[in-house]
Amino acid sequence: MLDILSLFFGNRIDLPGHIGFLLLAVSLFLTNIFWLRVFLILGFAFEIVYFSLAETPLYTGIAYNFLFILINLYRLHALDKARRMVNAASGGDLLRKGISDLDDEHLARLVEFGEAFDLEPGAVLTIQGEPVEAFYLLTEGQAVVDVSGKRVGQLRAGEFVGEISFLANAPATATVRAATELSVIALDSAKLKAAGREDPAIAAAIYHVIGNALARKLIATNRRHAMETGRPG
Repeated sequence: MLDILSLFFGNRIDLPGHIGFLLLAVSLFLTNIFWLRVFLILGFAFEIVYFSLAETPLYTGIAYNFLFILINLYRLHALDKARRMVNAASGGDLLRKGISDLDDEHLARLVEFGEAFDLEPGAVLTIQGEPVEAFYLLTEGQAVVDVSGKRVGQLRAGEFVGEISFLANAPATATVRAATELSVIALDSAKLKAAGREDPAIAAAIYHVIGNALARKLIATNRRHAMETGRPG
């Protein structure tokens, strides 16, 4: 038994190899892409030490692990750059929460063609029956929703406007206007659809967001109808 253990664990020279392989194994369980790459870099670094300590250094392994480290350092740099871009964008944190299926690199693409702007109370965001050219995320303030002149709902920061128009390529189904000072991120619908065609991850995340937004509004509508009619929703 001891011979088997000693064969597996080797001696002190093998310790960096064990640490490196364990770090690589741990990285397989990580879902946060930033920490996954950090663990990969550490794992490859320990593997370089391990290959260097061999009686005959394994230069091929050293070279490839060094290459893997460079690749992951480059991807970490890109991820950090994207994270900074999202953080610096007006409403970036809400965009991250609102489209939580996307990592910061994907969100940075959305930020590039998104436009942040403010509306005064009473200003109109969408008009029922008219085209909607953007998919909106409310980042601050409140808005009211009118259908055929009747108040049907209220929207707060973190909620979306224009999802039905985006999904069905149809005119606005309601008039949305600012109830207070309102801050908004507008994602150009045409560019958003183009990004979705190029990257399935963006398309899947957007349609997931739209599905959740429509489900919440349907539930709110049913509850309001139940209160008006006195029937269970």
